[in-house]
Amino acid sequence: MKIDWANWNVGAKTIFVAACMATLSMFMDWVRIGFAAQSGLSQGTFLFLGLWIYPVLMLLKAQPIRRSWGVALAGSSITLTAIYIGSKSVEMFGKSINAAASGAWLFLLVSIALAVGVVKYVPVKAH
Repeated sequence: MKIDWANWNVGAKTIFVAACMATLSMFMDWVRIGFAAQSGLSQGTFLFLGLWIYPVLMLLKAQPIRRSWGVALAGSSITLTAIYIGSKSVEMFGKSINAAASGAWLFLLVSIALAVGVVKYVPVKAH
């Protein structure tokens, strides 16, 4: 397993950057109400990263990704994150607000990027 940035195509680079950003998002606020905030780690959403293992592992091993599996996993990541964000709507002072914070929104965005990366991914040929 190795990082072969110079030889990766745009799909491979997209998967790698998205995975790094997804990991980073776990340390960001996923929910914030006023002064109270919780990270993705404390919200348990780090479990969503389990959906990323297969495409990232195949990338690092320079192996083909079964497109249907990769897209299904990315789609599951998108769906779970959207459900999470939707579940953070609360009533305050007679108004409905969504308390999902930047980490959740970033994870949603990079989950979409993962799907794009999987579709565009071409493994590096052995030298």
